[in-house]
Amino acid sequence: MNRSSFKLNLISLAVIVVLLFGTLSYAIGQEATCTLSGRVVDVDGNPVAHLPIAVQFVEISNDGVDPMYFLDELEPTLAAYAALPKSQTDAAGRFSITGIKPGPIQFLAQPGKPPDGVKSLPDLDLYTDFGPDAEVVSIEIGTITFHLYDQTQPPFGGLTFAIEPNAHLEDVEVTVKPRMRIRGQVVFADGTPLAKALVGINIRRRDFDGTGTGNSGSRPQTDDAGYFVQYVDEPGFYRVVAKFQGLLTTSGRFILEDGQRHDGLVLTFDSEPVPIEPTLDQEEPDSLGQWVLNPANNHSYKRARCDSWDDAQAKAIAEGAHLVSINDAGEQQWLVRIFGTAPYWIGLTDVAKKGEWSWTNGEPAIYTNWATHKLTNADRGEEDYVFMGLSPDGRWYKVGPESPEWQMTRMAILEKEDFPLEPSAEEK
Repeated sequence: MNRSSFKLNLISLAVIVVLLFGTLSYAIGQEATCTLSGRVVDVDGNPVAHLPIAVQFVEISNDGVDPMYFLDELEPTLAAYAALPKSQTDAAGRFSITGIKPGPIQFLAQPGKPPDGVKSLPDLDLYTDFGPDAEVVSIEIGTITFHLYDQTQPPFGGLTFAIEPNAHLEDVEVTVKPRMRIRGQVVFADGTPLAKALVGINIRRRDFDGTGTGNSGSRPQTDDAGYFVQYVDEPGFYRVVAKFQGLLTTSGRFILEDGQRHDGLVLTFDSEPVPIEPTLDQEEPDSLGQWVLNPANNHSYKRARCDSWDDAQAKAIAEGAHLVSINDAGEQQWLVRIFGTAPYWIGLTDVAKKGEWSWTNGEPAIYTNWATHKLTNADRGEEDYVFMGLSPDGRWYKVGPESPEWQMTRMAILEKEDFPLEPSAEEK
């Protein structure tokens, strides 16, 4: 994909959406969040009912567009994903999404939630688990229709544009088409389905003219009846290989035309049912809810789930602790090494006096690790709070309730200074 062209299309669409606000419902008020409403139809103009849709916030970096919810740890990824503004079309294909933060966003035919039973981030497949079941072909806003530049690159099947603060886009018409997919069932020789199990799936494709081939692998989790779904992008001759605990089976060859789905695949292992071997969970440097001691300063830290900065602050106080204060580069590096680079609320704020940053425990801000750029350029309102993350060295970002990142941050780091010291030999 030509990222520069994609970014140019994004900027052009953002400009046109701003220009269209003169003819659309656009209310100026105290609340900066936006709404998006309209209907979803298929390529023949028929309403698409009961389709889950979402608006996700995206980050533009290195001339590319990346979903901001897909982070480097499982818990904050699922929390950020759950916080996306969502809706579902009714019987007439109509929808309404509220609470959208201004800035770069992407409209998706998005699943309501990722699959159950996921225990680690490597178990998630961005293309399948977070991918939509339908591709957004175009969006009509006012008198102008915008078409997606490229469907084959992540974040898949959506159309990206920027939305101004307080914008209320109405009567938007979204055209979608089903994604090409393979839906299969994995069973044993006696017909028993392989249910609720991670199974290795390898998809092999050959072009109709024999000039090209493709090969992809993944580990989807089957449902209660042993079914899995894998999405594909190109027509051709296909075979599917399934692997599970030393068992292997290969499908016969079948054809997928452009836009077609193959939903009747059955993969049968030549074996009686076997018990599913338990998988060993990879132990993280810390466990959610456990205090971790930093030997450099004898302070203890832990991460906690929260709904907002205020909720994080309340949970810290309830623990007899405070939101983390970071006083030097060594402490910053230790926090990143232990907790990773997911977005975490920290205790830095200038809510008492604009421009005078201090920590919630009363310490002055003698060390800072500010990011050199904003994640988005939209009107972000008052930015009196700070989260760290989204970079290898845990850079800090100023945010406020009107910032797109406000909904994304669902974890905080708490700190205590009163961890008991071991007495020295002289004190004994």
